[in-house]
Amino acid sequence: MPVVLKIDPHRRVVHSAFYGRITDTELLGHHKSIASDPDFNPQFADIVDFSDVTDPAITESAITAMAANPSLFSNSAVHIVIAPAAVVFRLGARFKELARSSRPNFHVVKTRAEAYKLLPGGNKPKSGQH
Repeated sequence: MPVVLKIDPHRRVVHSAFYGRITDTELLGHHKSIASDPDFNPQFADIVDFSDVTDPAITESAITAMAANPSLFSNSAVHIVIAPAAVVFRLGARFKELARSSRPNFHVVKTRAEAYKLLPGGNKPKSGQH
C-alpha cells in the first residue's frame, strides 16, 4: 500500500503519508492499519498527508463511503488533511462537508506547516519527519 503510517505516542499524533498512485481501495482500507497498530489511541490527532501523491485515483463515492463510516478517533480529535493538489483539496473539502457531524474538528490545508499549526499545542514533528 502506498502509505507510511507513523504513530507518535509522545506527540499524540497519528500521521499517514500517502505517496504515488492512490486508489479507493487503498484509501478505504487504511483505517485497518491504524486500528491494528498497538500505539493507536483514539484521543490522538490525525494527520493524513497527500503531499507526495502523484496520481490521486480517488472517487467521490469512496469519499462518501468513508464519511458514512464512524471515525476511529474520538469526537474531540483533530483531523487534518494536507492536500496541496487542487483535486485532492476538493475531495478533502467534500469529505469535511459530509462528515461534519462525526468529525467536527476536521481541517483541509495545503501545507505541512499549516497542519502543524492546527495540532493541539502546535506539536511539530522532529526535524526530518513529516
